[in-house]
Amino acid sequence: MKSRTKRRLFTLISFAFIVYFIYIIFSQQPRIDMLMTKKLRVEEKIKEQDAIHEQLIYYQSIAGTDRYIEMMARIRLGYVKADDLIFIDADR
Repeated sequence: MKSRTKRRLFTLISFAFIVYFIYIIFSQQPRIDMLMTKKLRVEEKIKEQDAIHEQLIYYQSIAGTDRYIEMMARIRLGYVKADDLIFIDADR
């Protein structure tokens, strides 16, 4: 009789633990999904920052050279060389 009671108690406790763990897994799934989405966004930001970092390293490597000065004059000041073709936007 004690063996039967112990067995039922063990079965009941085992079943309770299984149900508890299943509940924990399903209750945490939305949080896991949210964290995975957040991780993807952070990875995208890291890729963007890596691209910016590479660009800054390039600018640092050519800083002070004639090529850099010419590039900045073209980008920021709108300077062109004598043999460059200039296209004017008619919509402006």
